[in-house]
Amino acid sequence: MRKLYIFITLFLIQMLNAQNSSEHLDLWLIQKNKRSYVPEHILFLNNQTSEFGRLAVDYNTTKGDYRKSQEANDSKDFKFSAEGYTDIYKFKAYGNFVYGKTFENELANDLRGKKDEFNPFYFYANHPNNFQNQQYLANTMFSYELVDKKLTIGFGLDFDYNWTTGNNDPRPDVVNYFIRYKADIAWKIQKHAIGLGLAYGKVTEENNIMYKNNEYKSSNQYKDRFLNISLGYGDIVLSDQNLLLDRKAKENSYKLAHLYTDDKLEVATFAKMTHYDENSELNKYKQSFDVYNRFKNKQLTIQSMLTYTPSDVNQYQLSLKYNNYDGKNIREIEGLNYKVDHYNFNAQLLNSFTNLWRNTDIQIGLDHTLYSTIRKDYAIGVYNDEKQLLNKLIINTIFKQEDHFYQVSATPLYKLKLVNDLTIPDTQHTNFTDNVIIPNYYYNNNNAWGLQGEVGYGNKTWLNQYSLYFSVSGHFLKSNGLDRSSINLSLKLYL
Repeated sequence: MRKLYIFITLFLIQMLNAQNSSEHLDLWLIQKNKRSYVPEHILFLNNQTSEFGRLAVDYNTTKGDYRKSQEANDSKDFKFSAEGYTDIYKFKAYGNFVYGKTFENELANDLRGKKDEFNPFYFYANHPNNFQNQQYLANTMFSYELVDKKLTIGFGLDFDYNWTTGNNDPRPDVVNYFIRYKADIAWKIQKHAIGLGLAYGKVTEENNIMYKNNEYKSSNQYKDRFLNISLGYGDIVLSDQNLLLDRKAKENSYKLAHLYTDDKLEVATFAKMTHYDENSELNKYKQSFDVYNRFKNKQLTIQSMLTYTPSDVNQYQLSLKYNNYDGKNIREIEGLNYKVDHYNFNAQLLNSFTNLWRNTDIQIGLDHTLYSTIRKDYAIGVYNDEKQLLNKLIINTIFKQEDHFYQVSATPLYKLKLVNDLTIPDTQHTNFTDNVIIPNYYYNNNNAWGLQGEVGYGNKTWLNQYSLYFSVSGHFLKSNGLDRSSINLSLKLYL
């Protein structure tokens, strides 16, 4: 941990010494999309021709009735982050550091800390709770050139610590710790670059439940406060004596990257396969009654981005991304009791026009994402199949002046229901099927429309060579008379 803090300090000092127009790599969408590949592999880090640095403070508030059954009625998020890449001696270095604090009010049916919506084995109670979460996150990567303009090696470390507590009975106290070690290699052959990568990660988590009022634990007057365990997707068990859940998991990832660069054309491609194996244990420190569970998943990501620049004032970009998640839950005695198959596919087309009118840059695009999830609980026979198509029209405008600039963006969106099938046998209803699955079915059963946008002002002279940017952004979604909205206030310093 001490070495990580030393690196953060050196990294920030180096970024402050750099003089760049980093806001151009963050607010202009095509450049932002290209920059998003940098954390994935050293191949994309090596391709950056300028340095980037950003310090940000964000405040976000969300509320509304249009929500799923395991979402909070309202939430507030505070976040400080620092991200950038720079040259340090003979190394190229990338870093992303985040401290965040989240408050979630009236969140029912979920007593987890860090969440994976497809992982089934966790504590829950039907009574709404108020949660507080603290997060410390760091992503780092270094690149070193072994052979001049030919062979590069790299290594990195990812770290994510989350602490979550609740203030209503039953009260969770969840500590989740994740660390990942990464190693990359890249070759450059004329206009092509090819990269391989390996990563190993591990997770430890402990969820300790407390009751201040013991009547809430067992009295039939307070059934909504009974502690339950979700075993699959509908199958549950009462857990009035098992108040400790311990998780340990290992993660192995394999990466392949390719980059083609020409005068006017750049094509970036990235693929990653991840294998995740988790073992959970209830009542680890009690020898009278132990329960074991195993959850495994495979995740595949394939993405490609083509950027074409025919002139200094025109640029076009096509992005494609496919994610697949295949998860299985295996009980010690029953065997396979739950399976989930999820995928999403995104296609985005952007057109950028520089100085289209009086120092005005305009970016217009279309964005479509297909979501598909199939869940099966073999223990009680629950089957759920849902598919949605999210469509967006992207409009981003930046008005540039000599010492300041303005940004205005608007993105109308429409979520279209394609499939929403649910089967629950009449004799297999539980408080999970009735309070979680069925409300989520109605949430997905209607189309929704919305709007997201941002208004911002940036100044390049207040802090000498650094740019200061303040923005207000929002997101609104409405369906069948219900709505949900969020507002974000952000202050960014570009280095």
